[in-house]
Amino acid sequence: MWRRQERFGMNQREIARLAGVSTATVSRVINNDRRVTEQTRKRVQQAIDENGYVQNMNARNLRVSHSHAIGFLISNFANPFFLDVYCGFEPVLKKLGYNIIIGNTNEDIGQEKDAIDLMLQYRVDGIVASFVGPNSQTLGKITRLGTEVLQLDRKLSHFSSDCVVIDNIAGAMQQVEYLAKLGHTRIALIKGTDFDSNGIDRLRGFHMGMEKMGLPVRPEYIVGGEFLEDAAYRATVELLSRPERPTAIIAHNNLMCIGAYRALRDMRINIPAEISLIGFDDFEFSEHLQPSITLIDRPVREMGELAGKMMIERIEKTYTGAARQVVFPVRLKVGGSCSVPADK
Repeated sequence: MWRRQERFGMNQREIARLAGVSTATVSRVINNDRRVTEQTRKRVQQAIDENGYVQNMNARNLRVSHSHAIGFLISNFANPFFLDVYCGFEPVLKKLGYNIIIGNTNEDIGQEKDAIDLMLQYRVDGIVASFVGPNSQTLGKITRLGTEVLQLDRKLSHFSSDCVVIDNIAGAMQQVEYLAKLGHTRIALIKGTDFDSNGIDRLRGFHMGMEKMGLPVRPEYIVGGEFLEDAAYRATVELLSRPERPTAIIAHNNLMCIGAYRALRDMRINIPAEISLIGFDDFEFSEHLQPSITLIDRPVREMGELAGKMMIERIEKTYTGAARQVVFPVRLKVGGSCSVPADK
């Protein structure tokens, strides 16, 4: 039909000339305008496909009131929790024609700032974020641009926005109570970070659970795992080097549970005959491990779906009220990794 252009950087005017239509028609095809006939759409799309045209989103987003793009900012790509959340989040946005820009912070404030800056350069309509620790300048920039924010899984104490979280305190208390009812008194904890709401609330729940069950909290049994697998592996080795070993280990997220499980296996510690292990957050193969893992589960995909719906409501102004906080309940999912302590 036409000879492929041997250069880069074609614009809409050139595509229009090749397809024999106006630039307005090209724009309508790109933006899936239903007013374009199927025959015209195919002709324009062929010109686009054969000539490698890519829309300049920066230029487009400066011209329109909405970019129809949402930022999805996560704290750790390695955490399967975020993949499950995304599986609930993406269909809601895609169904309404929104694109998603994914950013990963690796729990690093500098990487978080860079990811947010990139999203703002693309004029995203909103950001769904599991924040690490954005400073006041970054948050101020988001606010000045009118970008909607929904906090997912974590909640900043100094920033007000819609948020979707879980009942971390109740989950951490359930871990302790379950072990205590099995007869465990020497309960160790691999805790998360001290700077985010998950780490803070789960640690608080642990202490509340120990107090409720009348058990002493032994400082030497609390070690940091930073919500990371390798750090939890090292923490488990450290715990088992104590003169008096714990009989049970609590991990405060899925990656740390995996790290603890690996360490116990490598040290040839029998689970649960010698050490009981209980985690927080399900993961894909938890039921297929030997033994399967007892853990605190939550409705992850439902969290992602609701986050998407709440963000759309903000962007499209179907909700303009005060900041909303939705707290999902959690439940204990019993596997085979916990039992009565060996000395009972």
